[in-house]
Amino acid sequence: MWKFLRNEMLVILALAEDANRTDAEIADIYDLKKGTVSSVRRRLFDAGAINFAYVPTFNMLGCEMLAFHYGSTDPATRPDVKASNYLEFCNRAPQVYFGMIGGNSVALFTALRNATELESFMLSHNRFFLGTRRPSKARLNTVVFPYSLSRGKYVPHFANIVYDYFELDVPQPKTTPPFQSSKEPVDLSKTEKAVLVDMVANPTNTDREIAESVKLSRQAVTRIRNRLTDDGMLTRICVPRLYRWGFEICAIAHPKFSLDVPWEKRLRTEPKAAVETSFYSVSKADEAVSCYMVPKFTQYSERLESILGWYHKAKAFDDELEVTLFSLERTSELRNFDFAPAVRHILGADSRPQ
Repeated sequence: MWKFLRNEMLVILALAEDANRTDAEIADIYDLKKGTVSSVRRRLFDAGAINFAYVPTFNMLGCEMLAFHYGSTDPATRPDVKASNYLEFCNRAPQVYFGMIGGNSVALFTALRNATELESFMLSHNRFFLGTRRPSKARLNTVVFPYSLSRGKYVPHFANIVYDYFELDVPQPKTTPPFQSSKEPVDLSKTEKAVLVDMVANPTNTDREIAESVKLSRQAVTRIRNRLTDDGMLTRICVPRLYRWGFEICAIAHPKFSLDVPWEKRLRTEPKAAVETSFYSVSKADEAVSCYMVPKFTQYSERLESILGWYHKAKAFDDELEVTLFSLERTSELRNFDFAPAVRHILGADSRPQ
């Protein structure tokens, strides 16, 4: 179990709330020295305790939907073989931006331009595992979330998980409720696409480093970066590497809801814990997918029981709740909010074979 000092906890919490905070802003919020914040931030990043990412607003890039794919693999196949096969598949499937495999379960999140690309993705999965050379094929179930019909916490947010874990005597982070993203696709110039791809692929690069990579002036990169972020096309986040901290469980819940309970009413009255402790979620009127990270399995059982009481009392479920559990000690990351392959693919900059 990773042990953190108080000033490390404060810096992590501040960045989990808002990854754009400067050292001076964090120092001011928590009465720290700016130099202390700077050295703590650098130490945490170098040690792999935290990471940074730029989250694209996929529908502004031309995607019509997000999808969640989950299923079971053959328990007779060795775990290392299954992990190796799915890592190879993800290297050929740029649509995947978040995924994991562990035990007999696999879960993948994809960004898709349209229904045709969804079908193409499923065919590529079946084709990749054709025959006996790769014996670890999962029987994937797919849940599709069209932007026009869905709401979500489209930007992963770990602040409440970090807050609960550290038990700091500071104000609790604000929770962003699921919202509908009605952004329209935006036309980007060739240079804007190049800067966007570089920012997503190298989220810690400075404007000068991006400028050297894409062969533009630093001033031009700064102008483009500001446009991309100000217009909401990219959002910078801090991703705590919770499995390295000693967290035991990742749970992905897939509830199917009864349409007898109006969607608006359910969203307005469901337990706050169901929303606050999910670091990523997407929902529509009849079903949802929410992701949770839990330090201890005993805590998972307690939280699930306390949350489910409301849903059962309200008769909100249309079917039995499906929860895919991953023991993080035995789980392999396939992608951890690595959006670069998807962005390159969507913008036509990915030339790898499909």
